[in-house]
Amino acid sequence: FPPIISEFGWERGVTAGAFSFGFVASMFFNPTIGRVMDRWGAPAVMVLGAVLTAAGLALAPLAREPWHLYVTLGVLVAAGTTCLGYTGHGLFLSNWFVKRRGMATGIAFSGVGVGAFLILPWVGAVVARAGWRAGCWTMAALVVVIVVPLNLWQRAEPESMGLVADGG
Repeated sequence: FPPIISEFGWERGVTAGAFSFGFVASMFFNPTIGRVMDRWGAPAVMVLGAVLTAAGLALAPLAREPWHLYVTLGVLVAAGTTCLGYTGHGLFLSNWFVKRRGMATGIAFSGVGVGAFLILPWVGAVVARAGWRAGCWTMAALVVVIVVPLNLWQRAEPESMGLVADGG
């Protein structure tokens, strides 16, 4: 955020508005995600989310005007991270775990904190060393290399692999 302000000289509120706009946009995306997941399945929606997130992060460094950030970080990344959020994980985890559902959900959702603890300082160092554009591109690459394949690999229910819930 500060590197974007210092580079472009935009007012703090204009620049922060792109991030705030993302929160507002996700407020509108969230109610429809469940219905879309019921129709297409959680894995497909989560792959779409990963692609949208990566696209937003990869395109943000091309920004020249504030509205570019509103579209890339505010709409694409917000829509993508909404698709990747707790709704999909909760949906497919409840199919895979019955007896240990609480434990499985707790472990899965703790990954958000662990990921933030590990990734954010590293990306902050990338931004400090190479600039905010490199930070965005680095995050986009991580999403493409790690998140997209993981979501392509997952299955919505154990029956699709000849298994039953809780590994039975």
